[in-house]
Amino acid sequence: MTRHFWTRKLHGVATVLVVGLSTGAALARDDSAILKPLYDAAVAADERELVVYNPNTSANTPIFAAFSARFPKIKIVGVDLFGPKLTSRLEAEAASGQAAGDIIYTTPNEMPEYADRGFFASYQPETAAGIDEKYVGKNKMWFDWTLTVSGPFYNKSYVKPADAPKSWRELTDSKWDKQLSISTLQSASGTGQALTALTLAGKLDRAWFARLAANHPIVSQLNAQAIQAVASGQATIGLDVPYHFFKAAAKKGAPFEFIFPEEGVISIPLNEAILAKAPHPNAAKLFAAWLFSAEAQALLAEIGMQGTMPDAPRVAGAPQGLVFNVMDWRTLVSKFPAQLEMYKEVFSN
Repeated sequence: MTRHFWTRKLHGVATVLVVGLSTGAALARDDSAILKPLYDAAVAADERELVVYNPNTSANTPIFAAFSARFPKIKIVGVDLFGPKLTSRLEAEAASGQAAGDIIYTTPNEMPEYADRGFFASYQPETAAGIDEKYVGKNKMWFDWTLTVSGPFYNKSYVKPADAPKSWRELTDSKWDKQLSISTLQSASGTGQALTALTLAGKLDRAWFARLAANHPIVSQLNAQAIQAVASGQATIGLDVPYHFFKAAAKKGAPFEFIFPEEGVISIPLNEAILAKAPHPNAAKLFAAWLFSAEAQALLAEIGMQGTMPDAPRVAGAPQGLVFNVMDWRTLVSKFPAQLEMYKEVFSN
């Protein structure tokens, strides 16, 4: 079995990962001894449902479906919540004492505050043994189970491969004036957080963002809307699409082509945490543990995401030596606020 080849390259405080594992490699771990008792406990407690607050249920359907196939007596109910709406829901449930959600997974920016406010139960999945400490949340209240693999993309009905940009740098070329679709960077977003890594790595700077703004991009409030603008032909180039979203859309006939930029993809950790008053605590522990299992980590690679376990396979379809520009949550929490202020200034006009 081949394994991850991790190379750390320090540019400021950003961590750059080089992934060199053969695509689709099977993991040797057998997690059934850990997972079966958790499943039995959930079934014994008649926990037949699991409510997961997540950014995009549609995009995560393969993950939820695989879990339910493995554990057929538990149905996952995905609820799309992110950012302020997620915060409001957690506040309301904490105030009422009546929780509806069991698990949340989101980006790292909000997690320390959520943990400090008592929204989470502390649970360390046994299947996550050996995970790098940078993927372990404050007081082990959450764990990062996957990394997004995101980059620019284009509508191949309008842009020829030879003409498409090959790097983040080329996205600000004046030939893309009024042709680039982006989600707003003036509020907290996954795209904005991920671009922070490229900035701290010295691959982007304020001048790059100023040139991007000067190219009159088509700005949407949500990344899904920004992606749709490229699909419809309203724009020809998109700033950021998660690779797993791209692969799913391409299978359905979307006229997209993904770009693996020369500087590497942008990436943010996605984490899981069990809510303190989860109505289905045993099912929640099972799901949290399963995410770090060999089965789930291999599934992530197949659908276009990168697992965080040391033996996780390389993303299927990604080039050898793929560079991830990703930061641990501590760095993101300390550096993103200043980055967000810069975005607001640059894009204020």
